Formats: sequence, C-alpha cells, structure tokens
Amino acid sequence: MQNLISIIAAAGALTTPQMGIVTNPPVAVNTCAVSDLYNPAIGAEFGSPGEHPILQLTFTNTADAVATNVTFDVKHGGEDTVVMDHGRFSTGVPIEHTFDDDFGNGYTRAGDSCSVVAITFADGRRWTAPGSGMTTAAMVQNR
Repeated sequence: MQNLISIIAAAGALTTPQMGIVTNPPVAVNTCAVSDLYNPAIGAEFGSPGEHPILQLTFTNTADAVATNVTFDVKHGGEDTVVMDHGRFSTGVPIEHTFDDDFGNGYTRAGDSCSVVAITFADGRRWTAPGSGMTTAAMVQNR
C-alpha cells in the first residue's frame, strides 16, 4: 500500500509545473544590428572606401546576480556567429558593446537577430538556452 501511495505522489509531482526551470534567458537583448563601417579618409588615399561590418549589441541583465560571461548567437546575412562578452554585468544596467570583427556579408536587407544561448554568473551558476545546440563557423570574443 505504501508503494502505491509513493507512485501516486510521484505521478502528481510530474503533472505539477516545475518552477526551477527557466526557459526565458535572464539577459534581455535590447539592440542587435550589423552595419557597415566606412572610412572615407583611407579611401581617398588608397582608392575606394573600405567597408567593415560591425555588430552593435545592447543587452540588460535581468537576473538577481551579476553575470560575468554572456554568449550570443548572432544571425546576419544567412550566417551564424557566436559572440562571447566577458565582464561584470550588474542587474538592470544596459550594456552597450560594439564588436568589430568580420560579420560576413556586410549590409543585407534581412534582419539581424541576437539570441542569448549561455550565461555564467559571478556566483558560479550557469544558464543555457534549452536546445541551443550551437553549430557555428565563427566565434568572436570581446577584448
């Protein structure tokens, strides 16, 4: 009889929503845009102006702890790039960073998207996006 009660209790626990599982990232992306940076001064001396795609990324830590590493999957021009940002990201403070590594196709009419795939907090906790199985060709880290 006690085994039957244990089985019923376990089945009831499986139907109860699990509050400890977080599916929404504890970091919100505010701005995600890849744009071409032109330098006409160099172009005047050496020919046509050179273009260099850059990522402008703004995000806010919405968790109750300081984040130290945030990893993003950036989609631009049909390509994926993993961007890792290291630092001390306090709760509620917008972080604005520009990444100047090559982002492939430069300007495209397709929209850019940045999704949070992993976060490490100062207290050692980690968050990973469910099903984030990242398979990307390039990885960019801030310096």
